[in-house]
Amino acid sequence: MKLNSFQLKIFAMILMVLDHLVTYVPNMPVWFSYVGRLVAPIFFFFIVEGFFHTRSRLKYTFRLFTWSLVMFTGSKLVVMLFKREYGLHNNIFLSMAMAVLLMSIIEWTKKNKENKKLYVLGIIVAIAAVALSVVTEASIYGVAMTLVFYFLRDKKGKMVIVYIITSLILTLGLSLPTFITDTNYTVYGLFFFDIQWMQVFAFPFFLMYNGKRGLNTKFTKYLFYIFYPVHLWCIYIIGYYLGAK
Repeated sequence: MKLNSFQLKIFAMILMVLDHLVTYVPNMPVWFSYVGRLVAPIFFFFIVEGFFHTRSRLKYTFRLFTWSLVMFTGSKLVVMLFKREYGLHNNIFLSMAMAVLLMSIIEWTKKNKENKKLYVLGIIVAIAAVALSVVTEASIYGVAMTLVFYFLRDKKGKMVIVYIITSLILTLGLSLPTFITDTNYTVYGLFFFDIQWMQVFAFPFFLMYNGKRGLNTKFTKYLFYIFYPVHLWCIYIIGYYLGAK
């Protein structure tokens, strides 16, 4: 079965709601969080696609940074009004904005590879962008997904294989030191200490993508930008009224 960009994003948005329900509302099924690991890879996949299809990469980057500011400001206001102990730190817009910025830097660097000074400058700036990206919500996973999807975009088979290997190396690799040094840390703990490794199961959706945008209106263009902060703020408030700290 082949699906377009709009259909896959709607599916990811549904999973995103489940994932955030676990985070901010008490007594939600734990498996909501497991399926939620598929969300970021799907959206980062389309961030890369958007980078290659957008009419203006500058506007694309600016739009993402603008919405990251909206998300930050709105979240601070919601937390201040409801005063929960559990803050609202989600801001995937910033991670995505940094991803687009990183790809733009890479493109600029490749165009100036004949000029050694500019080429070296581009590499230094790209490294700095990676370092800044790591401290955003998507962290090293966002950087890794961006690079895999960017460099292997036209080789989907290789992209999927590298994506799976990278995801497992990152997640299990980060858990391995604890597994080795802590005798109470079981194999079960190795796989469930950080369930982010379950993002490997997002790969079928990359293969399902038919390369088409699907439903394309002004409303659908901004649907995710609006839905992401609003659904988070609503879930956070629901958690407040249901007694979550």
